[in-house]
Amino acid sequence: MASDPQDEAATSASGVTLEAWLVTDVGMVREHNEDSAYMEATKGFFTVADGMGGHAAGEVASAMAVDSVRKTLEGARTEIEAFKKAPTDAGRRGIVQLLQSAVLSAHQAVYQRGQAEADKQGMGTTLDVVLIAGPEAFVAHVGDSRTYLIRDGKPSQVTTDHTVAEVLVIEGKLTIEEAQVSPLRTILVNAIGVSADVGVEMAHVTLKRNDRLLLCSDGLHDYFPAEDEIAQRLSVDAPGKALEEMVELAKTRGGHDNITGVVVHVVEVIDSIPRQMEGENTQPVELPHNPFAADEPTETAVSAPVGGPPRMTGGTTPNKLRQTQPMRIIENEALGSADTIPPKLRADKSDKKDVSWDGETVNEDDESVKKGDPDGDTVRVVAPKGKDAG
Repeated sequence: MASDPQDEAATSASGVTLEAWLVTDVGMVREHNEDSAYMEATKGFFTVADGMGGHAAGEVASAMAVDSVRKTLEGARTEIEAFKKAPTDAGRRGIVQLLQSAVLSAHQAVYQRGQAEADKQGMGTTLDVVLIAGPEAFVAHVGDSRTYLIRDGKPSQVTTDHTVAEVLVIEGKLTIEEAQVSPLRTILVNAIGVSADVGVEMAHVTLKRNDRLLLCSDGLHDYFPAEDEIAQRLSVDAPGKALEEMVELAKTRGGHDNITGVVVHVVEVIDSIPRQMEGENTQPVELPHNPFAADEPTETAVSAPVGGPPRMTGGTTPNKLRQTQPMRIIENEALGSADTIPPKLRADKSDKKDVSWDGETVNEDDESVKKGDPDGDTVRVVAPKGKDAG
């Protein structure tokens, strides 16, 4: 198990003081670790990626994605620091676009290498990125790694799992309890690098003193299905030590996958709560079933027109941003109605187990779903046009 603590204070101009810890472990089954992670408390950068692809291609994909995001954010230090010192609505929109650009650049890098090298074809990775600028956390998410917020001992999953099971839960065709044990929970419908298309889920949280943020791969959160247990363990005075204990406990409970977590402790917040964003495409909207009251952090998403995930072509650059679309349905007078991403699954209501999507039928009892790829991954990616990257 590798552990990297960072107990460092951000500059006073940033308005927030952070501590952070990173723990990663190969687990009890895998021969090598395909997770990658990065953190820099003084800069407010935190990233977790869970690679897939077999023959070590998964660790290549996750490492590429993490490194690409890091380079993009480090290259934008002037913009980030300016926002910390004088946050504005325009600056806030710029940070959202910056983070989106960082993820899209990472996606393109992984996808193009997978297309160029035969032994890397079909490789991909999940990706969770948190950028903290002043008392605000900007979150970008692809796949089934997760970001949690723990406040006053209460947990909230900020991100949405981009899996078949989660989409069926959103559409009311599976219960949460059914989804937690369904093989469909391991089938990704959105991932970095697997196909030309990717959807980026965005969220925004206004931070408060003593908040905790947890970024983790499914090798960790799979063994903590009760969010209250996560909150209880990370609400202690030593969250870094608690994270180490959680990783060891995940191994004790099975350790079927690589296990990675980054925990961030908001030690102090100096600045007041910022104003809400303005503008049609970056306006915060309250998601359904928000567990927080109005005075709690607002979970936000960047809306896009209905019609499927954003598409990228070979000529796309970070400066030509594609609008992102949240997994969850948003109903908002200003923004209108946004469909889910990816395109809605078409299921036979008489049988929840058979799911058709873009011409491909997936069944919970299908052995290909249970076995996954030859390298032992239990993840099979259902991508646009039925492309199977597993």
